Amino acid sequence: MVSNSPFSPRRARADLVAALPAVGMFAGALLGVILGLTRGVGGPVALGGLGIAAGLVVGLLLRVALRPDPGDRP
Repeated sequence: MVSNSPFSPRRARADLVAALPAVGMFAGALLGVILGLTRGVGGPVALGGLGIAAGLVVGLLLRVALRPDPGDRP
Protein backbone atom coordinates (compact mmCIF):
# COMPACT_ATOMS: atom_id res chain seq x y z
CA MET A 1 0.00 0.00 0.00
CA VAL A 2 1.34 3.41 -0.97
CA SER A 3 1.05 6.28 1.45
CA ASN A 4 0.60 9.84 0.20
CA SER A 5 1.36 11.33 3.59
CA PRO A 6 4.58 13.37 3.43
CA PHE A 7 5.46 12.41 7.01
CA SER A 8 4.97 8.67 6.80
CA PRO A 9 7.92 6.55 7.99
CA ARG A 10 8.23 4.95 4.56
CA ARG A 11 8.46 8.35 2.85
CA ALA A 12 10.93 9.68 5.44
CA ARG A 13 13.23 6.68 4.97
CA ALA A 14 13.12 7.04 1.18
CA ASP A 15 13.94 10.74 1.45
CA LEU A 16 16.85 10.09 3.83
CA VAL A 17 18.29 7.41 1.56
CA ALA A 18 17.96 9.74 -1.44
CA ALA A 19 19.83 12.49 0.44
CA LEU A 20 22.89 10.34 1.28
CA PRO A 21 25.08 11.61 -1.60
CA ALA A 22 24.51 15.23 -0.56
CA VAL A 23 25.23 14.44 3.09
CA GLY A 24 28.39 12.58 2.06
CA MET A 25 29.57 15.51 -0.06
CA PHE A 26 29.00 17.98 2.77
CA ALA A 27 30.72 15.78 5.36
CA GLY A 28 33.61 15.07 2.99
CA ALA A 29 34.12 18.75 2.25
CA LEU A 30 34.10 19.64 5.93
CA LEU A 31 36.52 16.86 6.82
CA GLY A 32 38.81 17.77 3.92
CA VAL A 33 38.96 21.43 4.90
CA ILE A 34 39.58 20.59 8.55
CA LEU A 35 42.39 18.21 7.60
CA GLY A 36 43.82 20.80 5.23
CA LEU A 37 43.89 23.42 7.96
CA THR A 38 45.31 21.22 10.72
CA ARG A 39 47.83 19.18 8.71
CA GLY A 40 50.52 20.61 6.50
CA VAL A 41 49.95 17.95 3.85
CA GLY A 42 47.82 19.90 1.36
CA GLY A 43 45.76 23.02 1.09
CA PRO A 44 42.29 23.17 2.55
CA VAL A 45 40.71 23.84 -0.85
CA ALA A 46 42.42 20.86 -2.48
CA LEU A 47 41.55 18.49 0.34
CA GLY A 48 38.02 19.89 0.46
CA GLY A 49 37.61 19.07 -3.22
CA LEU A 50 38.92 15.56 -2.70
CA GLY A 51 36.57 15.20 0.27
CA ILE A 52 33.60 16.23 -1.88
CA ALA A 53 34.47 13.58 -4.47
CA ALA A 54 35.04 10.89 -1.85
CA GLY A 55 31.83 11.82 -0.02
CA LEU A 56 29.86 11.63 -3.25
CA VAL A 57 31.16 8.15 -4.02
CA VAL A 58 30.48 6.90 -0.48
CA GLY A 59 27.01 8.46 -0.48
CA LEU A 60 26.11 6.88 -3.81
CA LEU A 61 27.33 3.47 -2.66
CA LEU A 62 25.31 3.75 0.55
CA ARG A 63 22.24 4.83 -1.41
CA VAL A 64 22.51 1.76 -3.62
CA ALA A 65 23.09 -0.51 -0.61
CA LEU A 66 20.15 0.91 1.38
CA ARG A 67 17.75 1.19 -1.56
CA PRO A 68 14.28 -0.02 -0.58
CA ASP A 69 12.69 -2.97 -2.33
CA PRO A 70 10.65 -2.11 -5.46
CA GLY A 71 7.44 -3.12 -3.65
CA ASP A 72 8.11 -0.65 -0.83
CA ARG A 73 8.43 2.49 -2.96
CA PRO A 74 6.17 5.35 -1.88
